[in-house]
Amino acid sequence: MKKILGLAAMATVLLGLATGCAKSDEDMQPITKENGLRESVQGKWRIERVNNKLCRSGTCTSVMYTGTANDYFEFKPDSAYLQRASMQSSNSVYRDSFKADYSQPNSFVLSNFGWSARFRVMHRDQRLLVLEGIYYGSDLSAIFTDTYYLYR
Repeated sequence: MKKILGLAAMATVLLGLATGCAKSDEDMQPITKENGLRESVQGKWRIERVNNKLCRSGTCTSVMYTGTANDYFEFKPDSAYLQRASMQSSNSVYRDSFKADYSQPNSFVLSNFGWSARFRVMHRDQRLLVLEGIYYGSDLSAIFTDTYYLYR
């Protein structure tokens, strides 16, 4: 149950990032070049919003999380760290750390405690990073898609 709540919260964060970006979804085509992916995403990125989408047996629900001043996603050569306001309590902060694997072309995998998600880079430049993460719940018919809109 805790894992599902965590995934739902992450999905909510991702949903929030998607609505505040000036670029349209049509502008967010996947990047096809892997050159320097690890280096280009490294560092601390502020969370603008996160679009969280859960699809189960053909039915989808979406939630958006809008980032706060203290929210960020930090990427390091072999790990990543997420901090954002909690969706359950206005006074608490959600923190999570991940192992990062950048060996995939145009994507990377973040994992912790038996959970992993592949993040595809939809857009990146010096100031904006858009990531789409897809992972499956314990019920294989549940597919979570989180789109992070990050900025520096």
